[in-house]
Amino acid sequence: MRFVGCSLAWRPGEAGTRESCLVVLDERGSIVANSFAQGAEELATAAGRYAEGRRGIVVGVDAPLSVPNERGTRRIERILSKVALPAYSASRKMFGGAPFSEEFLAALEGVGIEYTDYPFKRSRGQSVVTEVDSAATLKVLLFERDGDGREPRSAEEDLAITLRELPEPKLRKGNKGARAEALKGAVDALWNTPGLRLRTGNLSADLGAFENVDLSKVDITAELSHAELDKIAALVEGTLAAYTVHRHWKDRDGSIVVGTGHEGSVLLPASEGLQYRIAEECRASSVPYV
Repeated sequence: MRFVGCSLAWRPGEAGTRESCLVVLDERGSIVANSFAQGAEELATAAGRYAEGRRGIVVGVDAPLSVPNERGTRRIERILSKVALPAYSASRKMFGGAPFSEEFLAALEGVGIEYTDYPFKRSRGQSVVTEVDSAATLKVLLFERDGDGREPRSAEEDLAITLRELPEPKLRKGNKGARAEALKGAVDALWNTPGLRLRTGNLSADLGAFENVDLSKVDITAELSHAELDKIAALVEGTLAAYTVHRHWKDRDGSIVVGTGHEGSVLLPASEGLQYRIAEECRASSVPYV
């Protein structure tokens, strides 16, 4: 099996013109490859190549994949906001019609990778793509690293307060110094994440390389250009996306799917306490979850 995280350039003004990043994990959670591509067909072809000769592929896309609402926000985004997790703001109006993610999904279907709102755990032979949220995943990892991700249900109020108080790293905003610090913190969180092997022998420390960049060896400083920081951010987001689907597939440490495919759904890492808090908000808003 291969687990591919895609940091998709999906927003108006960048869709189809800015490069997106693909990060690939094997079943052990080791990063075995990463690459950059531009345009829906090129991205889908690259994802398809990673599945060749394998017993299946699960792709996690860091972008809104199903956007039914003409205006405003999707229901799942409102749920995430209520539990103090970062959420996209997506509507069809902001794209002037169909979002780029729909073009990407059609291209993935052309290489045999189909959209689902629930990848099966520990099941090989599936070739599916689902929506994830790298910013939310990063916040959950920081939450769990601090020891607060396993709070018992009786401490749900403390859990909610802790989530609200946790800073949300701004990987793509701010001056170069602030971005470099945020990116270093994100890489550190990835480095210390159980089940994820950040450093493998077939990757390079050359940030200028088109593929197979070793994120753990890159010297992240304010001396880098914004374009170079953007590339590191895409690698971080792609790694977070791949980790999210891999964690769910391994059935390790907990996960939850909020919403359904036609209304918008997102797969999130979540241990028991956070699952309970999210489920509570879903029930109150009549939003499906599993």
